[in-house]
Amino acid sequence: MTDGWDGILRSGERILWQGQPVPTHPMSKHELVTMVAGLGFCLAAVLWMISAYKTGGFWPFGLIHMAVGLIVGFGPKWLGMYARRNTWFSLSNSRAFFAMRIPLAGPSLNAIEITPHTGIDFDGDDPGTIRFRAEAVSITGNQTLTTPQFDTIPDARAVFALIRDIQRGIA
Repeated sequence: MTDGWDGILRSGERILWQGQPVPTHPMSKHELVTMVAGLGFCLAAVLWMISAYKTGGFWPFGLIHMAVGLIVGFGPKWLGMYARRNTWFSLSNSRAFFAMRIPLAGPSLNAIEITPHTGIDFDGDDPGTIRFRAEAVSITGNQTLTTPQFDTIPDARAVFALIRDIQRGIA
């Protein structure tokens, strides 16, 4: 499992696990409210365009507002799915890695040193999220993570157990 890791892994370091977030997840309350607000704005723009068309006004001006409503309504959900499809996580016997490849931003690779004192939170869900209370160090790219986490990963309980083993030095 070390293909492509040349120059990144330290001597004696080996990859124990690799995974990706689940691309889709149930809609949160925040996403639902945002979607309803965006679609409401879009509907208002469509109604305005119909009214402007009937009165001979410049109805294409409403297309900008309709587009904004669609972007607000569907953008966060679509961007989240896109970001999850372009994110990869890895665990070595001493570090957690977070890789992303987003167009225009470029590829990035961040890592966190896993020590016995590294704070870790697990939400207990399946798929679940494991949050690291440590600072991520940028290995490649210019993006650093503000909240490093393995987000919505399958078998999160097993990965959490593996991280605990790494902290105990038995992985």
